[in-house]
Amino acid sequence: MAIKEDINGLVRLQEIDSRLQEIEDKRDVLKQAIQKVREPLNALETKRDAVTERLESLQRDTRNLEGSAAELTARIQKSSEKLPLITTQKEYFALQKEIETMAREKERLEETLLANMGTLEDLQKEAVDLAKRCTEEETNFVTRKEEMERDAADFDAETTALSQQRKSISAGIDARYLAHYNKVVLYKGSPVVVKIVEGNCRGCHMTLPPQLFNDVRRGDSVITCSFCNRILYVES
Repeated sequence: MAIKEDINGLVRLQEIDSRLQEIEDKRDVLKQAIQKVREPLNALETKRDAVTERLESLQRDTRNLEGSAAELTARIQKSSEKLPLITTQKEYFALQKEIETMAREKERLEETLLANMGTLEDLQKEAVDLAKRCTEEETNFVTRKEEMERDAADFDAETTALSQQRKSISAGIDARYLAHYNKVVLYKGSPVVVKIVEGNCRGCHMTLPPQLFNDVRRGDSVITCSFCNRILYVES
């Protein structure tokens, strides 16, 4: 009787483990579905971050250009103030040429700054628009995610209940058979406890020796398949 109870316990344990695995598989499917739903938001966030990075980089460049232009303005002013004080024509022409060179460079910087200002304005508008779209898409994603998770809300409760049942059932099974069950689960996966049907093991589908089949029917001990090591039983 004890052997039959152990077998029944192992069969029930297997049913619980099968359901737990099914729930885990559904969780994985749900996780993948949630990731799929988030893809539009990911794309928008990537674009937003790229625009923000470009904007910040251009702002730094613009500040550097403004600093360079201001420095040139000061140098041009300082050099222009020196012109009336120069006494030789050679020095005068040399300084005047230097001022003209700095003026051309300043003009080039100012043209670049003007172009940057236009680009900055466009990027700022794009950044604001993308931020708004990200917020809207995030709200949409959170709503859909919550709906999907509500559909799976029973998973946690069922997992807790099944885990408690598993613990209770395991406590009533001979430790040797439970250890064997766990070992086969680890190396072969489910099923571990299989029926004998028409003299064949339903795990590996090999034909069992007649004596082994008789030993299982007698029920004096837990018998394993000589081919796949799964635990065998026959329905009464």
